[in-house]
Amino acid sequence: MESKFKKYTLLHNPRCRKSREGLEYLKSKEIEFETILYLKNRLNKKEIESLINKSGLDPIDLIRKQEKVWKELYKSKKLSKNQVIQLLFDHPTLLHRPFFITKTKAVLAKPPQNILEIL
Repeated sequence: MESKFKKYTLLHNPRCRKSREGLEYLKSKEIEFETILYLKNRLNKKEIESLINKSGLDPIDLIRKQEKVWKELYKSKKLSKNQVIQLLFDHPTLLHRPFFITKTKAVLAKPPQNILEIL
């Protein structure tokens, strides 16, 4: 299951300052990577599950909890892994960013130096 994820991939939202910082960091280190604008080219459920598995994070830790949709609809709920996957599929803006992904690992690149952990 590597449909969108190449050797090195950055899940990027150009409107997000942290995501732009991650992009610039990779460029400054001259690391070759593919950029996925995940709000335009949405991840499918298998790709979201792969991201969870590769990151080793608790699924809920992929959620941006300051977003309005989270606060209004999900904040007080305890969600299973499959429910988090569905939530991120339905509301891709809830995904933390940027995520840097290799063939076997993924890391939330906040701060961008976290990328070095998996290279």
